[in-house]
Amino acid sequence: MRLSRVLGSVLGPVTIAAGLVAAPAVAHADQPAINWGPCPEGVTEERAECGHVTVPTYHNAPEKGTIDVGLIRLKATGERQGTLFTNPGGPGGDAYSWVNFAAWPEEVKQGYDIIGVQPRGLRESAQVNCSSTEAGGNPLEQLTKIGSITRDDCEKNTPGYTDSLTTENTAKDWDVVRQALGEEKINIFGLSYGTFLGSTYSTLYPEHTDKVVLDSGMNPNMAWNQIFASQQAGYENALHDFFSYVAKNDATYHAGTTPLKAYERWSQIVAAEAGVRPTVLPPNAQIGDLPPGLEFAGQPGANVMTATGELRVQAEHLAGKVQNPQAVQATSPTLTATRDLLPRPESWDSLAKHIGGVEAINFEEQAAQQGEQDPQKVQQEILNSMSMQNIIMCNENTAPTDPAFIPAFLWSNYVTVDPFSLFNAMYASGAGCSGRAPITTPIAVSGDKLQTKPLQLQATGDPQTPYAFYRGLSDPMQSRVVTVHGPGHGHFAVGNKAVDQIVVDYLRTGEVHTADAPGFFDQPQAQEQPAQ
Repeated sequence: MRLSRVLGSVLGPVTIAAGLVAAPAVAHADQPAINWGPCPEGVTEERAECGHVTVPTYHNAPEKGTIDVGLIRLKATGERQGTLFTNPGGPGGDAYSWVNFAAWPEEVKQGYDIIGVQPRGLRESAQVNCSSTEAGGNPLEQLTKIGSITRDDCEKNTPGYTDSLTTENTAKDWDVVRQALGEEKINIFGLSYGTFLGSTYSTLYPEHTDKVVLDSGMNPNMAWNQIFASQQAGYENALHDFFSYVAKNDATYHAGTTPLKAYERWSQIVAAEAGVRPTVLPPNAQIGDLPPGLEFAGQPGANVMTATGELRVQAEHLAGKVQNPQAVQATSPTLTATRDLLPRPESWDSLAKHIGGVEAINFEEQAAQQGEQDPQKVQQEILNSMSMQNIIMCNENTAPTDPAFIPAFLWSNYVTVDPFSLFNAMYASGAGCSGRAPITTPIAVSGDKLQTKPLQLQATGDPQTPYAFYRGLSDPMQSRVVTVHGPGHGHFAVGNKAVDQIVVDYLRTGEVHTADAPGFFDQPQAQEQPAQ
């Protein structure tokens, strides 16, 4: 995950009343032990400490053996106020990278031990070791049994392990780590899926939970099929927001004065890279998009362009496939980067400069850097991470499927290979977990027993956890919700100073004094970002 760098200008040290300073952790003879050792590859923070803790493979059946889970700790640099457990989402987000690279506010770095517990199934935490079903098998079986095939491919090398990959077991891993650290209570910061994990922990262990920050709250009632169904429109809206941003700043980016013109410029770049046009829904047309001589048609004419936009891009894609049958739009690095960066508005400036030709992203250099790594190892890591994510989601999938997504899945899988629709349609249609029934019912989260009610951050332009569904988490957790007015998924520790201050104040006092926060582009540093 690319994250913005730590802000150059930060607030000064936090002054805390003596009675509120957390007592140092005390070791007890019966508490679990931490085996401290070197941090894994990619951890560059000099003060990072890493170790492992032994936990039951199945917390409800400890006789079935144990595994070791990894953790990373950044000790407080000043007067310690407590411990902050964090998770970056996924399922499958890497705790080491998140803790290492997040732009933690200075007050948090000074006052809290920041703890990342690596989720079980990932590197350093009893990583799954999955094989890949060889191509050439029964295509219908591979299409209708994706869930069972994925599980079996991981069970071959780690028999009896995949059923342990659940949110409840991961939350209970947190509590073993808490005990090993000698902490009576922990604070929690969860992002995306991390909001569900953090809520699960605080539901199971309210007596050991202090304050809880839920950033981009995931609705557990929609897990998982309905979450991906909601992301289809979420990503399309985010893409259109991005092209509106590009058009608004055309004097800087020179990519088009309307969102549709910026989209067309982007589409041409994708076509040049992949040999075929993208098929994601284009933005609505404006009067400025009408061909010369047809301006008299006004907005009604532009509305006709909008109504035919989806069919037009699909037709252009198919025409390109006729001329270049081997072309695949997903091979375009610009298309892939666009989907990856849409949830992170702090990266929009770089992407817009690339599209406008102001400062191109050097994909070849990035590929060369990746090429220095063992390609087989890299591929295996990707396979393991994607498989672990699929297993957790299918183990806990409780939301009904929507058969209306089946045509979209088949079309995007066999014809267009559109990254904006393939993954969403695969799970929304039920294909992603096909052949594998859930093995558990997730914990029904509740904030009833928490002394301090959670703070929940939810953005109006979030593509991954759309704003319309935030109450699925805030209601049972009794969260104080702060609406972030703008795009993006994840708002704390990514460069939004206003949000950072809200969270810092909450961690200090347990109080929330506002219901609204500015989005990233309303921040002073963001306004100054584009080079004029």
